[in-house]
Amino acid sequence: MKRIGTTLLITASLTLTALAGDEQSFGSTRRTGGTLIGILYDLKQTQRHEPVPDHAKNYARALDEFLVSGLDESLLNRYFRAPLPLYTTQLAIPRMSAQEAPRAFGVENEVDPRYRLIHYKGQISPPADGTYRFVGNFDDVLIVAINLRVVLDGCRPNTKLLRLGWKEPADKGPEVAANELARYGDWLDLKADQPVDIDIIIGERPGGVFHGVVLYEKMGGRRTLDKAGHAVLPLFQLAPKPMNDPGFRTDQPVWKCYD
Repeated sequence: MKRIGTTLLITASLTLTALAGDEQSFGSTRRTGGTLIGILYDLKQTQRHEPVPDHAKNYARALDEFLVSGLDESLLNRYFRAPLPLYTTQLAIPRMSAQEAPRAFGVENEVDPRYRLIHYKGQISPPADGTYRFVGNFDDVLIVAINLRVVLDGCRPNTKLLRLGWKEPADKGPEVAANELARYGDWLDLKADQPVDIDIIIGERPGGVFHGVVLYEKMGGRRTLDKAGHAVLPLFQLAPKPMNDPGFRTDQPVWKCYD
């Protein structure tokens, strides 16, 4: 996949209705059309399966280092990497066992669910010219970057990236229906015919359960609210996939992803 210039990247209220354990939650081993490519890294062990010292203490620090380096992938290549990638057009993962991620990547016998990352990347453009921002949260890690600049830190509050130091904009919107911990990202001026690099990083720290969602909002667009006043935002999608979920919308034009 050709990249231009630079690279890219819920808690109890999550209402996603997809089946837990479905491989499609993390992507498919088959690539059809423009998709994000995802690679799983285990920050507990090296490529030779040697233990990484103090991995629990250094998990957030390693992620922080990767982000402030400009997403230098050589920093992740020191860790064990799943041999085969997955390909996806959206990230809307229901509450499930954290073990489902290694299983989806075919490394459940080599990687336990703790202290791992999945790095998705590709080139995208929006359905129409405008000013957009990404919105979302993952338990425990969500980072979205455009052209190497982090535009959303949607990690759980206890995953602190001190060197990155990203802060949610002052004009954040109402609580998000799909996820009570979702955060609003930086506004970006994007054009429909001008691709940008996107990187999305999701991760799990202690194991247990895992879930999250990546949404977006367009400036000036009509905001849909549920009965409780929570924002029902469009799911970030690169291919049409209607989902009957009250927490987000899948009736909007999809974004374009470049091969």
